[in-house]
Amino acid sequence: MKVKLHSALRTLATVTSQPNRQPKPPAAPRAPRRDALRNDAIVIDAARAVFAELGPQASMESIATRAGLGVGTIYRRFPGKDALLDAVARLLTEEIDQAAAAALEDPDPGAGLERFLEFVGAFNAEKRRYASALAARLADDDTVSTRTADRVLRLTRKAVDAGYLARDVTAEDIKALIVAMRGLVAAAPDGEDAPWRRFLRIHLAGLRAD
Repeated sequence: MKVKLHSALRTLATVTSQPNRQPKPPAAPRAPRRDALRNDAIVIDAARAVFAELGPQASMESIATRAGLGVGTIYRRFPGKDALLDAVARLLTEEIDQAAAAALEDPDPGAGLERFLEFVGAFNAEKRRYASALAARLADDDTVSTRTADRVLRLTRKAVDAGYLARDVTAEDIKALIVAMRGLVAAAPDGEDAPWRRFLRIHLAGLRAD
């Protein structure tokens, strides 16, 4: 009996002497290394240039060659062309938004609007060979696109208030102009910018205040 009691006390002492261990919190996700982020930017820029030249059927090897990186390095960050197209689409969406923001800051709303529309035309011309592959990726309901739409609305109102656009012109008219330019770019021969630029000049003349 004494042996059993002694054994029980020793077991209790061992248990109570152990520290109260709390479960470890999950490790925070590691931020990408600086060189990895730099490589991402190089790869996305290379993909954008190669897609513009060869279309979405361009190989990952051709993108790696343009980037000056091994194809294995690209696959470690982007598992395939779909991932690269997604990344390019995000970049282009941000660029359009930044162009709209810069146009809003112009003290001359008319000049700001013209510069923004010229940017959009050149933007569409650059991606004409892979526009269809980007169409599903350039979402109209994401945060950046919603912000851009609001900026175009404000830019249009400023141009109306400044007397550059006619009083009845709305942001929907500007959006329709952008969509029409996109179609004209798609129908024009590669490298031919004159048609959409002429179209823009004519339609802006029709939207201006008398």
